[in-house]
Amino acid sequence: MNTTLKSLAVAVTFALVGCGVSTQADVDKASHNRAADVAKAREDAQPNVDAANRELAKTQEQADAKVADAHADATREINKATVQQTKQQAKADYDISMAQAEGNLSVALEKCKMMTGDEATSCAQTAHSVHDQAIEAIKAKLTVAYQ
Repeated sequence: MNTTLKSLAVAVTFALVGCGVSTQADVDKASHNRAADVAKAREDAQPNVDAANRELAKTQEQADAKVADAHADATREINKATVQQTKQQAKADYDISMAQAEGNLSVALEKCKMMTGDEATSCAQTAHSVHDQAIEAIKAKLTVAYQ
């Protein structure tokens, strides 16, 4: 019985040793299987990569549209502020010009008071006429600015 057990032990040992030995063919097969598995994984992942690329492109387009909208809004605000500033400047220029015209009329009328008779009357009429023309020009300039 001892011999039978020894024979059985030797047979089991050879069987186990034979199972653990790899050959170059086994290495080549494992390498081939690995390459096939990697190719399959890439193929399986490609639809997800394509979907992610499409989503990225869509997101970039949306972001670009938002930037363009923001730029357009900012441009409109700048234009609105520019128009407002132009109108305010025109109003200030109008007020200054009106004050100058009134001052010029006062000075001219004072000069006319130094004259006598028809000369004084003619001088006053001329001063008022010049004043009226200046006022019309000032109003026209303001109207143009507000258009």
